[in-house]
Amino acid sequence: MSVFSFILRGVSLLGVNSVDIPVGERLLVWQKLAQDWKLDLSSDLVSECSLEELSPKIDQILKGGVRGRIVVNLSR
Repeated sequence: MSVFSFILRGVSLLGVNSVDIPVGERLLVWQKLAQDWKLDLSSDLVSECSLEELSPKIDQILKGGVRGRIVVNLSR
């Protein structure tokens, strides 16, 4: 993946270089991110639809009306 498209849109990509952090501190932070600080964003970032509902969802995606991901549940 190239960051060029983000640069063109003026998006800032921020982060930390975890390689420079000692392993013990890194494990502590990862543990907190997995438990204490874990955010439940699944309802905001993921929606589900059946195969029959997929065509209208695709139209919404193409119009920019969908945020996040759509999971197609084939058993519904």
